[in-house]
Amino acid sequence: MLILLLFAFLAGIFTILSPCILPVLPAILSASAMKGKYRSLGIIVGLVASFTFFTLTLTAIVHATGLSPNVLRYIAITLIFIFGLVMLLPLLSDRFAKIASPLANLGQSIQGTSPKGGFSGGFIFGLALGLLWTPCAGPILAAITTLVATQSITLSTIWITLAYSIGAGIPMFIIAYGGSKIIQSSRFLSQHSEGIRHFFGGLMVLTAIAIALHWDIVLQQQVSLIIPPVLIEDNPTVKKELEKLSGQESNFSFNATSPGWQHDYGKAPEITGISNWINSPPLSIMQLQGKVVLIDFWTYSCINCLRTLPYLEKWYADYKNKGLVIIGVHTPEFEFEKDPKNVAEASSRLGVLYPIAQDNDYKTWQAYHNNYWPAHYLIDQQGHVRMIHFGEGGYMETENAIRHFLGMSPLHMEEPKASTRRITPETYLGTERARSYTNENIIKPNVTAEYHYFASLKDDQVGLKGKWKAEREFILSESNESDLSLNFLAKRVYLVLSGSSNIPIEVTLDGKPYSKVKMDGARKYDIVDTVYGQHILSLKLPKGIKAYAFTFGDE
Repeated sequence: MLILLLFAFLAGIFTILSPCILPVLPAILSASAMKGKYRSLGIIVGLVASFTFFTLTLTAIVHATGLSPNVLRYIAITLIFIFGLVMLLPLLSDRFAKIASPLANLGQSIQGTSPKGGFSGGFIFGLALGLLWTPCAGPILAAITTLVATQSITLSTIWITLAYSIGAGIPMFIIAYGGSKIIQSSRFLSQHSEGIRHFFGGLMVLTAIAIALHWDIVLQQQVSLIIPPVLIEDNPTVKKELEKLSGQESNFSFNATSPGWQHDYGKAPEITGISNWINSPPLSIMQLQGKVVLIDFWTYSCINCLRTLPYLEKWYADYKNKGLVIIGVHTPEFEFEKDPKNVAEASSRLGVLYPIAQDNDYKTWQAYHNNYWPAHYLIDQQGHVRMIHFGEGGYMETENAIRHFLGMSPLHMEEPKASTRRITPETYLGTERARSYTNENIIKPNVTAEYHYFASLKDDQVGLKGKWKAEREFILSESNESDLSLNFLAKRVYLVLSGSSNIPIEVTLDGKPYSKVKMDGARKYDIVDTVYGQHILSLKLPKGIKAYAFTFGDE
């Protein structure tokens, strides 16, 4: 128990290093712009109390009242929006005063002019943040939410949840309190405190809108491609303790320590208790015999899950017509993730096209004795589990296992290692997720157009020259003189390509001929292996070749 408390506390502290902090960071920073020495403390106390309370009780509240969790969520978003408006438009506090004195006091507290030092306004604000905050679902938090969802709350889960929340609250308090001290000690910032308050008010309004529309999830996914994961809980002793806590130790039927996909873990449990299907009619393991099936346990607010989606989406696109079925078993971490509309909207924004099964009651999760987000179970044509992988990574091994069971030869390429230095993030070229084209090359969806890139590409920018047609997932060369250029920072460059041509791809690096790449199927190609640094890459793609995404390596 002491081990779990310690690691829950540490996992909370290290949450500050992950993209999970993005939804609440603008609100935490807003405390820096407020007067009142207790405001920062009020926000953090409210956030810790609210997150702990709602993590442990929201399922029971929803079941007891029949109230949709979206109602509580939108109440919290509205509170954040109102706080932002009051900071942006201080005259609103005067209007509060005309309504009732308690609202006037709240308005003063929001602005930081309350004689009580802003604690009450900060506390209310923190309560709203706690309901909206969905931190990374590491093994510890995953075990807790699983127990809560199955009504197995114990004193141990309460203490562990509180330890996690307090750990997360400490660095947030340091950010809020430290920022406030910086503003107060700087003459320049103190003189412009009103403008700073207006800026943060506007930022909070935009944050509330972004969370309401689930844009924060897409932002977290993009940032997650740059920031490496923090695996403070990836410890065998901790995992063993978690299995004891969740009661899965004695009946966990799959031995995930066996090597690769050469082990037969037995007949795959059936997909059961599904409340809703997205992108597909209901499916079953029995119905899918003869197919290779990849079960992916995920949830749309889990940052670790979001990191794996580009790989799953690529495998689905590459192998769905060759006998692979991917089923995303969406087992919610929080109550609002049970709403079919929320899941459908998030999946659409994230570009998930394969079947999604909403496992709102954890029935399939429990059938597989699963404890983690994400978790992958690869099932062969006879319906037997042949490979299990928990967490991120292992992408090349998983893809080769898929190819093996589909009767395809393995890919002979090392998986790019996590970079210890800054490198250019994964760069998608299709219209759906393109973000790095030059201003002169705003791509036109589904239209063949003539493009002209300029030699002075900025960092991480892509340039096009010649005839190209831009589709949702790729760009298509429409002539043998079509050029694709990139300003990148890395040592290695990989590019996913498809199509066929007898003409090789000409590769130029920093203005000098580098190599020629011969197309031999749809896959990821090694394009450049050079000295780490900033480089200009140019590729002449023959007509009919499709380019999907660049990825980069540091070693």
